[in-house]
Amino acid sequence: MSEDFKLPQPGAADADTADDALRLLQLAARLHTSRADPVAWRATLQTLPAHTQARCTMELTPDTPLRNPADLAAWAGRMTHCANYGDACGHGGSAQRPQCEAFAVLMHTAADAARKTLQAGLFEYLPPTWVVNQEAFVLECNAAAQELARTGERVNVVGQRLELVGAGGARALHIALSKVSSPTRLPWKDRDGKAVSYLLRALPESVHIAVTALLDAPDLSERATLLAQQLGLTPRQSELAAHLLEDETVAGAARAMGISRHTANEHMAALQRRTGATDRKGLMLLLRRMARR
Repeated sequence: MSEDFKLPQPGAADADTADDALRLLQLAARLHTSRADPVAWRATLQTLPAHTQARCTMELTPDTPLRNPADLAAWAGRMTHCANYGDACGHGGSAQRPQCEAFAVLMHTAADAARKTLQAGLFEYLPPTWVVNQEAFVLECNAAAQELARTGERVNVVGQRLELVGAGGARALHIALSKVSSPTRLPWKDRDGKAVSYLLRALPESVHIAVTALLDAPDLSERATLLAQQLGLTPRQSELAAHLLEDETVAGAARAMGISRHTANEHMAALQRRTGATDRKGLMLLLRRMARR
């Protein structure tokens, strides 16, 4: 914030209530336009007593915390309490109370705007990320997402709809978006056949979903967890399935799991029964198809 920050100064004729209300609105506008700048917030709020009929004792001191949107919201809460009960100022029963209460509401709004400004700044530093609805229509994306879509290596945006590159990519994403309730990894392959994944997160207090392109596929434990959720497998069955998806043999999976080949074969038979696969080839086809969802 520059040192020449200026605010409108009240004149002698500004004691009128209507003029006070106008000046409070001007101060609220300053809070909004300064967004996440604590220096501007402090400079604005320090002039507040000069714009009221009764000199409010709620004045900022150098020790008053005002570093982030939460601090600004807390100050707004104090003003709301003061406006309602008059226990922190000289308002008494004056007409100033409704003005201060209204200004406190505007302060809360300014704090929320500042919080969203900071979130937007973080958004630009994320890996490629799109905000979409459940139909995969893109509502917002960061610069990294725009660049990735431009290359066409992993995603395309067709008619404002996000699609994964590859056969069935649009449908796979649409199905995954319809099921998101908690953060979920969606495994996929780019156009060169490289295993990648996408993190799907439902945004709080919103029907929208953030889709973040990750540079790696889910690790073995994540893949096992996904399979367990999708197919209702036991931990050992899902672990074996995850090893098989890593192109390991049953014998290799048994060694990695610390079990005998016989036990591994029993888990394999249980997998086939659970999935309805008639043989191991059919089981692997089903597992690979599930892993791409």
